[in-house]
Order: sequence, then C-alpha cells, then structure tokens
Amino acid sequence: WESYHVQPENNLLKYLRNNYSHDDVELAKELYIIGTTCDGGTVFWLINEDLKVQKNKISYYTSNGKRTKRFKVPYKNEDGYYSCLFGGQFLSEEIKKSATIVLVESEKTAIVGHILLPNYVWLAYGGATALTDSKTDALIGFNVLIVPDMSSNAVKLIKDKMPSLIKKGVNVSIWDMRNGFTDEELDKK
Repeated sequence: WESYHVQPENNLLKYLRNNYSHDDVELAKELYIIGTTCDGGTVFWLINEDLKVQKNKISYYTSNGKRTKRFKVPYKNEDGYYSCLFGGQFLSEEIKKSATIVLVESEKTAIVGHILLPNYVWLAYGGATALTDSKTDALIGFNVLIVPDMSSNAVKLIKDKMPSLIKKGVNVSIWDMRNGFTDEELDKK
C-alpha cells in the first residue's frame, strides 16, 4: 500500500472554521472550490459562466484571516490563460431572473458574504484595478450591486466604471460603505 499525505487546511479555511459554522464553511469550500497548496496557500479557481477553468490565484493568509502580500498566479495571460470573475460559475439564466449579484473586490469577502447572506450570489473581481471589460461582459443582463473596498481610490475606480457598465447592459448600483467618511477618518476608527 502506498501511503499518502493528507494536506492540512490553509489558514483561510482554518480562520473561517473558527468564526463560522463547519457546515457553512464546508458548503462554501465546495461551491467555490477552494483548495490548498503544499506550502499552505489558498487556491481560488477562476471558473467562467460556461464552467470552464480560466486560471487560478494562490493567496496566503495569516492565522487570523488577514491576507499577506504573498500570492502566486501560476497560469499567465501570455500563455493563453485569462482571468474571469471569482464565482463566475454561478452566473446562469436562472440566477439572472431570480437573484442579485453582489460583486466585491476580494475572494475572501465573497466567501464570507456567501456564508452570511446566502440569498445573494457573491462574486469577486480580484483587486482594485481588476474589474476589466472582459470580466464585466459576463454580467450583462444581471442585477449587480458592487461593494468596493473602503478606500477613496477603490470607490472612485468603481464609480468611474459605472457609466460603461450601464451602457453595456449591466443593471448596476454601488454601495459606498464609507458613509461619507474620508480615508483618514476611517483609519482612526
């Protein structure tokens, strides 16, 4: 018999299990197909609306669920691999008719959103400047609420994209969670 090594869970999954129910985390892990690398990275598979894997992104987290600056993108655009929205596999005609898409910046936020508010479909665009035209093409005809990160720059980038999204046929609105506070005021809280 060959023995095999069972990969321990990554820090993000450990953090989620410490803060949310095991069943909710297990369902999110299965739905979003969250993996673990040999060196403890969290693998986020980017699967498009046609259920095709586009590429993956590997992020690293501390034990308290904070993302580190370390990440890997093993499959590169120059090799023919292109990003799509994280959670893009949930975009279907049935969802288009019945649910609101909540679009956030980070994959972790999408997963936590799914756990806390599963009546919405949670997707992530993967970085402040990563909401590209090719990614938003998949949202045409959907009702989308974009919740950018809480910085002036993140909100401005999304507000600047709103007219082109509307023109494209995305029924989109934005939720600016800063409630009028400046970046400096939020940093003091």
